[in-house]
Amino acid sequence: MKLNLPSPRSGPKIRRSPIMTIAGAIFVVTGALVSAGIYSQMSTTQEVIVVISPVARGGQIQRSDLAIAEVSFDPLLRPIPASQVNQIIGKYAIADLVPGTFLTQDSVGERLSPGEKQAQIGVALSIGRYPDDGLMPGDQILLVAVQSSHDIPENPMSYVGTLVSVSPTGSNAQITITVLVEASQAPTVAALAANNQLALVLVSRGP
Repeated sequence: MKLNLPSPRSGPKIRRSPIMTIAGAIFVVTGALVSAGIYSQMSTTQEVIVVISPVARGGQIQRSDLAIAEVSFDPLLRPIPASQVNQIIGKYAIADLVPGTFLTQDSVGERLSPGEKQAQIGVALSIGRYPDDGLMPGDQILLVAVQSSHDIPENPMSYVGTLVSVSPTGSNAQITITVLVEASQAPTVAALAANNQLALVLVSRGP
């Protein structure tokens, strides 16, 4: 005897919206592209110039002070590319160059030279007439006229200048500086320097 049982009903079919299907595909493809872009950026390297020997501000840069290193690309950094190394040799450090750091365009430049209405003169200074904590090229200074007598003038004459270089001249701690001053004041400053009648005051550090 056969029993006529009702056939099982199939569940309701779920229809996927074409829009949702397309959106899902776009999301997957976009995620893959973003991941590939991030990986590509992280795996991209560049050759840059790095400092391997200390160079004080105002010092001339030699090839032995530099090396080439390959580093990961980072758009936030602005190192000088290795292809420009020959252009850097012979330039001067605008800031102290520390071993292990990238070389940037902001840290190198040309040596200070007389501009319009400026003159460059040399001045010898004996101990006690300049700060002994380290003068550097680019420092803004005052050259103050002093007298050999013990009379202290109420308003001594002073002359604004920019330090170009500093050189020790002997064991007595005397130094010779090269300084930029206004061209109109250069003859007076040179005459005072020749008579050892100048003292240096550091006003501010250069860049």
